[in-house]
Amino acid sequence: MIIYEEYIKNKSVALIGPAAYMVGTNYGVEIDQHDVVVRLNRGVELVEKYPDDIGIRTDVLYSCLIEKPGNAGPYQPLDLKNNHDIKVVVAPPHSDFQGIAHATRLHELVNRIKAKELSDILTLRIVDHKFHTAMAKSIECKPNTGFMAIYDILRYKPSKLSLYGFSFYLDGFMPGCKKGVEDEQKFADNCFVSKRHVQKNMWKAAKNSLLKLDNVVTDKVLTEILNMQEFSVSSYQNLKK
Repeated sequence: MIIYEEYIKNKSVALIGPAAYMVGTNYGVEIDQHDVVVRLNRGVELVEKYPDDIGIRTDVLYSCLIEKPGNAGPYQPLDLKNNHDIKVVVAPPHSDFQGIAHATRLHELVNRIKAKELSDILTLRIVDHKFHTAMAKSIECKPNTGFMAIYDILRYKPSKLSLYGFSFYLDGFMPGCKKGVEDEQKFADNCFVSKRHVQKNMWKAAKNSLLKLDNVVTDKVLTEILNMQEFSVSSYQNLKK
């Protein structure tokens, strides 16, 4: 079993989100040069379609493990290990609508049989519920998997954390990221206005912290997003003018 703190400490880590702006960026080679490459939920399904933009390696997968199309999507444990060469899967703890978790355990909708298969062939780690709850209280909403992953990784002191593809749903997802949902764009629009995962709250927290950290590197678009004075689609669209 991999000890996560040792796996991350003093390493260069790339964390890739699914923001639509990643299409055409050609960050793939740069991403794959990191010591550890981390993806989110269905991000592993995109590497074959967008290798030039997001790279091909996946060492760590942060996944809620809920097999609905809008969440982690269907998966097979052996596929994650053998076809994607994933070493560690990290899952958020079960929490309520506000993100308050009372125990370090998987969400009730996670298939326990598959979770056991995962833990038998690679390292399956659940984020500490006290850490998750403290984060939820600080941002006054339930953190989504990507936001949680940023700060979970940072507490294990990587030498560098490079962030790619985070837009707080200002531009939706890379096409195919939520394959199986009835309407990907409508789904992304609903995520943007979610009352559970409040994007403005997470943007504000990221803006007030990530830009001040010497070991955090944000891609060009994310840097511009974090420097916006107002969190709005119009502000984001003005960046592209």
